[in-house]
Amino acid sequence: MTTTQFQSTHARRAFPCWDEPSIKATFTLTLVAPQSMTCLSNMSVESTVDLEDGMQEVTFLKTPIMATYLLAWTIGDLEYIEAFTTGDFSGEQVCCRLYAPIGLATHGQYSLDLAVKSVEYFSHLFDIPYPLPKLDLVAVPDFSPGAMENWGLITFRTYAVLLDEHATNDRQREIAATVVHEISHQWFGNLVTMDWWSDLWLFEGFATHLAYIVVDELSPTWDVWSEFVIRVQHVLKQDALRTSHPVEVGVVNPSEITQIFDEVSYMKGASVLRMLSGWLGQDQLLKGVRKFMLRYMWGNANADDLWLTLAEECQADVPEFMRRWTRQTGYPVLTITEVDESTILVRQSLFLSTGDIREDEDGQLWPIPLALATADDPSPKNIMMTTKELILTIDTTRWYKFNMGQAGFYRVSYPSRALDLLGQTLKSDRETETLKTADRVGLLTDAAALVAAGVSPTSSFLTLLKYFEDEDSSLVWSEISMRMQELVAVWLEQPEPVVNAIKEVQRRLFKNIVKRLGWTYPEGEDPAIGNLRALAIRFAGRASDPEIVAEARRRFVIFMANRDTSAIPPDLLFPVFEIVLKTTTGLEEYEAIMAFYRETYSPGEKVVALTVLGYGNSPEMIQRTLAFAMSEEVRNADILSALATLRSSVMGRAELWNFMRQHWDVLYERHFDDLRFVEYFILFSIGMFSSVEKYQEVQNFFANKDTSQCDRILANCLEGIRTRILWLERDREDVEVWLKANGYLEAHALEEAEGSESSHAQHHHSRRASPLHAGHGLQLSLAALGRSRSGSSVDGLSPATNDTRPSMSSATSSCSSSPPAVYSEHPEHQHPNHLYHTHDHHHHHRHHHHHHHEHGQEQHRHQNQHQHQHQQQHHEPLPQHSFCQQEQPSRSQIYLDESAARLMDERFQLSQLRQQELLQKNDGLLEMDQTTAMITALQAVAMSDLVMLPAATSAATVATPRVMTLEGEMETLRLSGEDDF
Repeated sequence: MTTTQFQSTHARRAFPCWDEPSIKATFTLTLVAPQSMTCLSNMSVESTVDLEDGMQEVTFLKTPIMATYLLAWTIGDLEYIEAFTTGDFSGEQVCCRLYAPIGLATHGQYSLDLAVKSVEYFSHLFDIPYPLPKLDLVAVPDFSPGAMENWGLITFRTYAVLLDEHATNDRQREIAATVVHEISHQWFGNLVTMDWWSDLWLFEGFATHLAYIVVDELSPTWDVWSEFVIRVQHVLKQDALRTSHPVEVGVVNPSEITQIFDEVSYMKGASVLRMLSGWLGQDQLLKGVRKFMLRYMWGNANADDLWLTLAEECQADVPEFMRRWTRQTGYPVLTITEVDESTILVRQSLFLSTGDIREDEDGQLWPIPLALATADDPSPKNIMMTTKELILTIDTTRWYKFNMGQAGFYRVSYPSRALDLLGQTLKSDRETETLKTADRVGLLTDAAALVAAGVSPTSSFLTLLKYFEDEDSSLVWSEISMRMQELVAVWLEQPEPVVNAIKEVQRRLFKNIVKRLGWTYPEGEDPAIGNLRALAIRFAGRASDPEIVAEARRRFVIFMANRDTSAIPPDLLFPVFEIVLKTTTGLEEYEAIMAFYRETYSPGEKVVALTVLGYGNSPEMIQRTLAFAMSEEVRNADILSALATLRSSVMGRAELWNFMRQHWDVLYERHFDDLRFVEYFILFSIGMFSSVEKYQEVQNFFANKDTSQCDRILANCLEGIRTRILWLERDREDVEVWLKANGYLEAHALEEAEGSESSHAQHHHSRRASPLHAGHGLQLSLAALGRSRSGSSVDGLSPATNDTRPSMSSATSSCSSSPPAVYSEHPEHQHPNHLYHTHDHHHHHRHHHHHHHEHGQEQHRHQNQHQHQHQQQHHEPLPQHSFCQQEQPSRSQIYLDESAARLMDERFQLSQLRQQELLQKNDGLLEMDQTTAMITALQAVAMSDLVMLPAATSAATVATPRVMTLEGEMETLRLSGEDDF
């Protein structure tokens, strides 16, 4: 199969064009391909002419005016299923088809049904009919981007659009979010397109926001907005780093499009839009969006155009509100101080994960919708905070909560009494659920983040967990599991008794759920209960509960003997495989899972098996997993699945780090155009380190490397390492005291372990128990992590061991069930009994072609930290590298006119003003409405990497995968349960 991927700047590699979003054109496309293959493009086929030698010439109808990056075509051995919209909106039905490799199309019925509903929904929502005559969804093996919204021809990674009988409930929700997201782009993105790449975040953020609205409408029992709150935690972590960036960032160089537009751009963008919706009201927001679409349809627009349109419709200062949230780096934390029993002081300040905010960094102000609920009035009040401090009258002897509903993109730091009252409320008010799922998740996530930043001791979070013992929401337990896993990950290299004691806390929490729910999935059970069961089994097993481990191993043996799914239902496949591999050092189980990977035809099962291999519990397993992941047997799009879980063990981290250092040059060169791969490889290799030694190793290794394409992720990882070093140094003793006091840690066991470790450390001239003292008073230079928000150098770490818990404020105050009809364009290729009709014989192509693929105590702590911060020393930054910023040439660039190609690249460097000047000067050059792209498939083989592979092979994707929704990569993170801590 051959398919194209032109976003962001790769249409120029296939044909000469002004490859910028604001320079739209119409296209007529003709493809020449074997008669046995299906040819698809944005529009319907106009004519087909059979040629000699078994070839065909397929011409498509002229497209409407659109951006160059939206042009697309696909050629391959495909079959399809189809459905039609009702036509009740426009009077005309739209034909929707799902194409897939032979034998796979029926697995797309869920996505197809959802697509039809989405087309109808968005037609009504925007009051604009679907603009094209047809809509195709194409499942593409080896499609790195995950999904791409080409107008009328949406391409998906197979895993992101097809469901089989083994699919989990989570997979169904993920597919729904992805499909609806891409279909929303058919209007918001394609019909109205961004002016310039600096507004890409807006169109992606709004597509994400709209997708959640639609999925919530179609499947209200899924509680997708609570799930949204959990997903936002990833970006809240990233945006709390000094190395973060605003949502709205200028773009000059093509490489910046991929590097800048990350989770901050998309999910923070979606979160801020949700906050705006909460302020204006969803109905009002959507009315404004409808007006915006009608005003700018067929053209281009920027963020200010939308804000002004919304302001007209809603009579609110939307531009000022949104600009402060999108043009400032980071987000605020509200610090609540109880002045007396009827008065509180609310203060906003910048939140940093390291907790060491300086006065010169705390000058930003945000307009904050407080959404305040109290015991007297549980309905949230929309109070807009626009000042640094705010006094409110409130009964502090009863519970109160800010950010009710968790629509606000900020954190809240409560006094210990207020937090305790909230805990008592959620524990005693289970029936009425005054605090909904999203609010319970918000309490947990804010508490955990404040602990990591040193605002509160870690023991306070461990104590808070007692209020959740009777929790029944799988989403809340999912967040608890992630925070416990984060704690284990940061403490992983501490004395073994301490690590085991933390795991014991985890074991007791989740074992009770397993006892209540058991292992059996009754027919008709609420999917949320099934999700909770799988989660509890997995995390109790991770904590080495003997009963869970024994049962998992028993079921594993039965399943491997005859593939009995009653032994391991689909939702338990990942937990059981993981538990088995984590609790054995033998190779028998490892080999069994490897064989399962090779035998199964299910895309979902393949991803599970491949991901689980990273949990191997011996050096040999880890090394084999690394080698296997990088082999020809694993698709390019799946490599990260195998690597994500290796970082969950000390051995895995070490092997990944060593592997990356040994092979960096080859990896960087081979995947230069696939920046997401490079960034995630760095994240998986160094993102979990928590010692000064490792911090230095990372700095030293990259000092002389070309990191021009990944400097932001590298800086984020270094900042994360620093956060964990500070966390450990502050709270190592606090956690041990809590574990002893609560019966999880016996003092003599810790003393024995420390004695043994001391002897070992002396033997090796190291001091592992106190990593900040390594190197005889070595201090870190954080300036090397990148510039601070103020633009000045950033203080380094001091080896002082005083209480360094800071205040976050610089002040002292604190679908259809019938079987679908499957159509093959070529009946001789139908293989309905096979899920996969592909092999790996041609995977060698990817290596030979350029692919894409509480008040006093708290105040005392704050004062101590203020004094400590002024004792810190400044350090010189590492030298800044000067790396080539030019886009690297590829054989897939087609230079039909060298001067035109050079001019296109030069124009990309110009400011938007200069661009407009140039456009005016070259009116004659840029009249492209009748541009005809005559691309012959056979010619493309000789001229580029548009490789026409034989039947039954993986797809070759043209040019570089775009970074859009990050769905594909985040699937890997969610599946593995390894957060980007």
